[in-house]
Amino acid sequence: MLFGTVEYFEREIYNYLNENQFKKISEDSLYVITSQLKKEILYDFVCDERIRLECLENLTYAISMISQSKEAI
Repeated sequence: MLFGTVEYFEREIYNYLNENQFKKISEDSLYVITSQLKKEILYDFVCDERIRLECLENLTYAISMISQSKEAI
């Protein structure tokens, strides 16, 4: 799985939820995870700006997909 793909971010989000023993996906937990990942992309990850923007778009899409699946449960 390549860093920055939608699948990568989905996996990272679910890993964070599991590691922190969240029983349920909530808006608050998604906000915390998203904020942390955005911070890493914006300030810790050294890359071309085009790649950074693509990562942010993929993160947004991954969060959207997880939020939609949460609502379907």
